[in-house]
Amino acid sequence: MAALFLALVSGSLTTTGMFMDGLIYSNVAANMADGIGTFWHPTYTATHHPDFYQHPPLALGLLALFYKVLGTHIWVTKLYMVLTMLLCAWLTVKLWVRLGGRREDGWMPLLLWTLMPTVTHFANHCLLENTMVLFVLGAILLLLRTKRNALNGMLAGLLLVAAFLTKGFTGLFPLVLPLLLWLFDRKNLSFKAMLVQSVCIVMGLLLPLVVIALAVPEARDYFSNYMLHQVMAGWSQGEVHRWQILVYFLRSTAIAIGLVLLVAIVNKGVGQKPSREQWAMWALVACAVLPMMVSTRQREFYLLTAMPMVAVLLALLIEEPVARWLKPSKVLAYVALALMLGAVVLNIVRFGGEGRDVQLQRDLEVIAPQLERGEIVTVPTPLYFDYKLQGYYYRECRVSLDDQHRHRHLLTTTDYSPDSAYREVSLPTEQYHLYKLLAE
Repeated sequence: MAALFLALVSGSLTTTGMFMDGLIYSNVAANMADGIGTFWHPTYTATHHPDFYQHPPLALGLLALFYKVLGTHIWVTKLYMVLTMLLCAWLTVKLWVRLGGRREDGWMPLLLWTLMPTVTHFANHCLLENTMVLFVLGAILLLLRTKRNALNGMLAGLLLVAAFLTKGFTGLFPLVLPLLLWLFDRKNLSFKAMLVQSVCIVMGLLLPLVVIALAVPEARDYFSNYMLHQVMAGWSQGEVHRWQILVYFLRSTAIAIGLVLLVAIVNKGVGQKPSREQWAMWALVACAVLPMMVSTRQREFYLLTAMPMVAVLLALLIEEPVARWLKPSKVLAYVALALMLGAVVLNIVRFGGEGRDVQLQRDLEVIAPQLERGEIVTVPTPLYFDYKLQGYYYRECRVSLDDQHRHRHLLTTTDYSPDSAYREVSLPTEQYHLYKLLAE
């Protein structure tokens, strides 16, 4: 599975291109590591979100620690993301075993998880969900370990604090797991036990948050702004239809569901029916996905937290026939080895390549030496709202873009006429062109 995963993410694992959100988060974390902004007062560029209240700061702070120790570099960003994915794979196997799967068959949920395009596409693009899923899976495992253990409930609540401090309310859905387990399995879990564990997990969640709010005034200010600028705004801004998240979910799980159906057809039925505990977990998947319809800000990678659970639950349906058909053999071992070697060679060949946003990065490589680190550059308004452009220029030379004032340099494209106060700097670029004030 490691070979397959490496092969599927080879398109971007060792390249410098990055998804827009990842560019923003890594830049904010890099600022934090360099002493520009603090944990409770993160900052992005000098002109775009100088007060960064878009998301809670825990994942940014963790990445900033990596930068502090290993240096602020794109490869450190990729290393952090690979480590989170490896930990997620480990926890996924833990969940598989806890729900009844055999440890030696742990490759099955990992296969389905790896074949979900959302997982492999966003695996190393520095998204907050990659960190949040670790806390969520940890909390779920604690709640499943023993349903009558108050300490596990408190520890699970503490992990949900970490999930909330990573991506806000989207990480709190495991709070309902004790109730779901009781609803689906009343014979093995009494109402009293469910109530005790629910109280414990809520206490484990609320007490640390209350302490933080009382002890750290900056935290109160941060979350006040976060609620205003991110949470409340997401309820009203008409970006996409609210049901779009369901389309994303079906698209993300289509391959995995298709494989399960294929096995069921060949086997004339699934290997085993879901247990009551597994039905409760299916309900938890719904709780992870459906509440996102409240917001009009919907992206496919918001589903990353639910994908490990879906992979485990689907794999449990077909474990018996697949394990019977695919016995360990030298042929499978050789195929895996060949796949691993091929993936390693592909990543070596692509090492340092752009991967995505090719022309933007190539022009930036030519333009960057003409700019001073930390400089503010004038751009046309449409380019100011090109967040990838902002992200790359800030990552490479800490340059901020401004569409309101004249600065020493102007960056534009042939789509927009340059200001007459500037003259072009002759550079071998194709898409982006640099201009300098005539007065200089």
